[in-house]
Amino acid sequence: MIELKNIKKSFDNQEVIKGIDLTVDKGEVVTLIGRSGSGKTTLLRMMNALELPTDGIVYVNGSSYQNDDKKSQITVRKQSGMVFQSYNLFPHKTALENVMEGLITVKKVKKPEAEKQALILLEKVGLTAVKDQRPNALSGGQQQRVAIARALAMNPKVMLFDEPTSALDPELVNDVLRVIKDLANEGMTMVIVTHEMRFAREVSNKIVFIHDGVIAEQGSPEKIFNHPETTELQKFLNILNEV
Repeated sequence: MIELKNIKKSFDNQEVIKGIDLTVDKGEVVTLIGRSGSGKTTLLRMMNALELPTDGIVYVNGSSYQNDDKKSQITVRKQSGMVFQSYNLFPHKTALENVMEGLITVKKVKKPEAEKQALILLEKVGLTAVKDQRPNALSGGQQQRVAIARALAMNPKVMLFDEPTSALDPELVNDVLRVIKDLANEGMTMVIVTHEMRFAREVSNKIVFIHDGVIAEQGSPEKIFNHPETTELQKFLNILNEV
């Protein structure tokens, strides 16, 4: 479903991704962990062609893109739904209208059908009751769930999550994580960047520990959390345990 081959990325002559090979199979949930600045989010954004690799090839659902070809980048981007730390909702539109927007403008779905589909998605994320509310009337957790519904409206083959709970108050985190776990149980292919280790353990088929721009270790949650092999991963987990 996703294949990264010898991916490298430099910013201002500083290499931040130093040659990564990674495969995400259909229906698999892969979580990227590591310290801030290790390259997790950069790697995730290259799966969506929001960042372009300095070297290497990205395949998503059989499609790849070239750095000088916008059309190929858009083709890859259409394969996935991206959910960011910030919600990026349209402030002047209701929750329902935010989910409908892409259906109408991108997929050219007629408004009555778009509304029908959007209502189904809002029900899926538990937000039917606030469908007519604008973002400023919603909690952070509710806004993030609207953002997930909006991404799902594009019928993506893959969902990419970049720290989806990092901007939320602790009491709002579980509602968002519950939606992501439901998607995992339905067989959605997902790549998640998170610092929520308990959640990563519960939802992931594979954990990938990125350190200093390379994959230092990867494996099942049981292996990564209970039997870390590298000193880098051991130190990372010890730091988390001390927090």
